[in-house]
Formats: sequence, C-alpha cells, structure tokens
Amino acid sequence: MDTRMMDHAHGYGLISRLFHWVMALLIVWQATSAILHYLVDDTAITDFFFGYHFSNGVLILILAVLRGVWGLINLSRRPAHDGGLQRLAALGHVAMYALLIAVPVIAIIRAYGSTRDFSALGVQIFSGMDNEIEWMTNLGNQWHGFVGWILFALIAGHIVMAFVHTYAWKQPLIARMTKGDERI
Repeated sequence: MDTRMMDHAHGYGLISRLFHWVMALLIVWQATSAILHYLVDDTAITDFFFGYHFSNGVLILILAVLRGVWGLINLSRRPAHDGGLQRLAALGHVAMYALLIAVPVIAIIRAYGSTRDFSALGVQIFSGMDNEIEWMTNLGNQWHGFVGWILFALIAGHIVMAFVHTYAWKQPLIARMTKGDERI
C-alpha cells in the first residue's frame, strides 16, 4: 500500500484516500437513513439511523470543505483522467462537491428558521427561533430531500463509472483510491 501523504501522478495520497472513504461511509449512512425515513418511518431501525442524520450531515459538510481545499492543494499532482470523458468526469466531480456542500447547507438554513434547537456532534449550534422563518423552512422542505436524491444518483453514477473504467476499459482507476497507486 502506498502511504505517501500527497497525491501523485499514479494515485491518491493517504489523506485524499482517508477523506474519500470516511465520506463514503458517512454518505452510505445518510442514504440508509433517508431511505428508511422514506419507507418505514417511526421504527426503531429508522430512529437509530436517522438519529445521526443531522450530525453526519454537518460532518459531511466540514469534510467536503476540507477535502475541496485539500484537492485544490493537490490539483497539479493528481492523476490525469484518461480518454474523452475527462471533462464529463471533472464536471461530475464538481457537481458532487457542490451538492455535498449544498445539501447540508440547505438543511442548516431550514433548521435555523425553525423553532427547534439545532445540535450536531453533541454541540448545540443554535437555539430555535421564537417564530418560524417561513422562507427558510420552506427552502429546506422543498429542496433538501430533492437535492439529496440527486446527490445520491450522482454518487451511484460515480461508483458505476469507477467499475466501468476498471473492469470494462481495463484502466486501474479503483487502485488509485484504494491502494494509492495504479501500478501496484
């Protein structure tokens, strides 16, 4: 396993891989909690998963910003994308990063405009309003879930394309993010 910290021409460094896989686990948790909330609300399993939904969302927001900064620091070092789909892949990644930030921000705006306290990661972020700020709660109610499902669809496409690159097109793409070097 390549333990270089910084990204390089043949793969992603340890920090990029750590960001990627921690966020992947959090996103799987979020998707699971959203699906359960949609399909079988008011059950013990839904309560368990959804009980961490807000904290995980804030954590994803923090990690997405840090990962974006880390990606910009490493931009000139990162592996080149092969083939004609290079621009489409770059656009897909930018869209995922934008939604990884937008989805929790929309939820925080909704929470801020509500009458409920908002806490995440065991810390109270802000107290609830005396009166609901309707445009804020409406924004969250109308867009948080919708944009979240778009994000999940983009992530599913990202996963499918990683497998297509690796197994159909024989480009060792997955090794860049698992082993840190496609040559290993």
